[in-house]
Amino acid sequence: MGFASEMHVKILDSWDEFNEWCGGGSRGLLAVAALALLILALLAVVFVPGLLPTDDTDGVVAVETPTKPVAETEPPAAPTVIPSAILTPTTEPTPSETPVTPAHLPEIHTVVIKPDYDAPSFKFDPVNCTIARNDSVVWLNEDDGWRGTYILTSDEGLWQPTNILFGSEFTYTFNSTGTYHYGCEYFHHMKGTIIVK
Repeated sequence: MGFASEMHVKILDSWDEFNEWCGGGSRGLLAVAALALLILALLAVVFVPGLLPTDDTDGVVAVETPTKPVAETEPPAAPTVIPSAILTPTTEPTPSETPVTPAHLPEIHTVVIKPDYDAPSFKFDPVNCTIARNDSVVWLNEDDGWRGTYILTSDEGLWQPTNILFGSEFTYTFNSTGTYHYGCEYFHHMKGTIIVK
């Protein structure tokens, strides 16, 4: 048997004796862990500065500084403004004024997907829609006959093909003027146009 093997056997025998001395089971391991924590605490106290209080009189001592009372002063009185002349408005507009026009507030337009199965007619309602720039269009799936999913596509690639489940909707805001075409991936004859002015 080599030296390493002999040392290994001696260490195991010593551990077994220590474990029996501690009462068996995992008590020996707990005793070693407690001893290791005690050693770490002692090392921290010795090597970490400021962990123990010292009688060092050269340290910083907080001293209360007396404060002087501040005399109360009254706030200065507000100046009195006397109007020198009263101006009357003129009825004629000056040439530099420009008329104020209210800005267009964005609107929401709805396109319904609800085919007529009796006809049969599969189309968007309305098929063509004219809107203003920054308006939004909502495509709403109300196909209660099929209760399936329509996949809305944009010919210009404005959006990725979008699933619109029965009872769901898809909204897109058109920020640029132009003519845009859309359709359904399942029913290729279902097509529509959005004209943005």
